[in-house]
Amino acid sequence: MPSRAIRLAIASAAALTLTLLPGCQSTEPDAAAEGPDGLTPVSVGTINAILSAPLFLGIEEGIFAEHGLDLEVNFADGGAAVIPSVLSGDNEFGYSNTVSQLAAIDGGLPLTFVHSAWAPCCSFDEDDHGVLVRPDSGITEPADLEGANIAVNTLHNIGEVHIRLAFADLGLDDSTLTWTQLPFSDMTAALERGDVDAIWVSEPFLTPGLDAGFERVLSPGVQSFSGEVSGYYSTSDSFAAANPEVVSAFSAAMTEVNELAEAEPERLREAAVEEMGYDAETMARVNVPGFPNDDGLDALRRYADASAEYGIIQSVPDDLEALFATS
Repeated sequence: MPSRAIRLAIASAAALTLTLLPGCQSTEPDAAAEGPDGLTPVSVGTINAILSAPLFLGIEEGIFAEHGLDLEVNFADGGAAVIPSVLSGDNEFGYSNTVSQLAAIDGGLPLTFVHSAWAPCCSFDEDDHGVLVRPDSGITEPADLEGANIAVNTLHNIGEVHIRLAFADLGLDDSTLTWTQLPFSDMTAALERGDVDAIWVSEPFLTPGLDAGFERVLSPGVQSFSGEVSGYYSTSDSFAAANPEVVSAFSAAMTEVNELAEAEPERLREAAVEEMGYDAETMARVNVPGFPNDDGLDALRRYADASAEYGIIQSVPDDLEALFATS
């Protein structure tokens, strides 16, 4: 197992937003250097959500070490906050959802996809994201959400895309929706106070919300992208160019990590409890997403089309395959 302790650094999304990115271009890095144990130290920025748990399973099982990597995990408040840390070189790799990454690339930022991270799975009740409402709200079905104010963790991002596509599939008018940005940790209190009509939450906040009596009326991830890649680990163009072997090693390790996470979800839950501080009783019941090992080009195209339609990006990239590292 890697000798270096796992560092769980909480980064501030306010300090790391995409609005800072014009001054956040990474400088050309030196080639990654091996440590005294013969492993190459690399750090991964991600979010404190169940979809990040495979990283810790991979560390515990020595999978990253087998591929020559000494992995460190750093937490940020959201996937959009991870991207600047990758471009600045604070993290060599970083997780973000597909919409955040497409928005960064659309803005001209030198970001390249390395490996798929997660996929919504598998049915309405099994989605690790969901739209919750108060039981006394009068909202009992998706149609009742028309005109609602829905809390999402980041505006103009994957939550809006999932919900709007689910609305379109149901023949509902998504133009009637309004949005409020809140951290996941603040959403249930805001819903209880009536500050918003509904909240879009991910695990580990979804199951406690249901335990509190809130009701799920949409599982928009499953309803729009069931089983399809919805986020990637990425790196900067400059790091990929200077360190193709490290990028290749990380991708190969993630293939094994994702296979293990899918095959042994209970061990994944144990890693989340031990390494991410999740409550064991809650973790035993939270929904676990899928962990695919494909490029997800079809889903990427749909995300790009939807993001362009909703004004999140200006245009769909001409060559989606070119967005991936070639090492």
